[in-house]
Amino acid sequence: MSLGHGVDFKSTDPQVVRFYLWSLRQTATYRNLGCAAMFTYLTGFRAAEVRPFHISGKTKEGVLVTSAKRKKGQAEVMKLREWSTRLRVVVARAEQTHSVPRQYLFANSKGQAYTRSGMGSVWQDAMFEWIASFDAEAAAALARKRAAELEYILAYKKGLKVAKYEADYRLADHAQYFSLQDIRPAAITTKLSNRNADAYDFAAHANPSTTHKHYDRRKIKKAGATE
Repeated sequence: MSLGHGVDFKSTDPQVVRFYLWSLRQTATYRNLGCAAMFTYLTGFRAAEVRPFHISGKTKEGVLVTSAKRKKGQAEVMKLREWSTRLRVVVARAEQTHSVPRQYLFANSKGQAYTRSGMGSVWQDAMFEWIASFDAEAAAALARKRAAELEYILAYKKGLKVAKYEADYRLADHAQYFSLQDIRPAAITTKLSNRNADAYDFAAHANPSTTHKHYDRRKIKKAGATE
């Protein structure tokens, strides 16, 4: 079972971890994205809840957000994820990526919360560099992209016309590629696969059937015998 872009659910946790560990050796921007990826996996929060996560959401018990998705007239739902050792470390590392204190845990370079398109653009760059770090074909494509962009900039400064670079490599088709939106379903599936008692609270759907209909991607449904 794949996660949209060839991502196997069984390997999604290791994929997120690998991206996270790689990011820790990169620029502050990429480290922040790596922390956002791990934070999303550990909490199961939606991308729309992670991007604007406010520092005030850190509480003694854990991290707290208001659900970003609710129907008209539906009561506001608060989601709390209790602290684990890994969650504490990820939050601490995210805070350390900023040279000065920020209101948002995953703030952009201006200290503001990322917009969906803003984070999406930086995410694509980070994914390209991460995948290129272990895939020769991706590395070659990235080198072509950088060379073409440099040529365009130099020509522009000289007042010359040069055609803009057109990508000849589909990054999103790579088996290791995943988006921030892909992580929540993987996290929920892990909870269901582990048969955790809090799986439905983790998913935070008003109707448990929604969890099974849209997020339960287990290949094998396990259950005990009646007797």
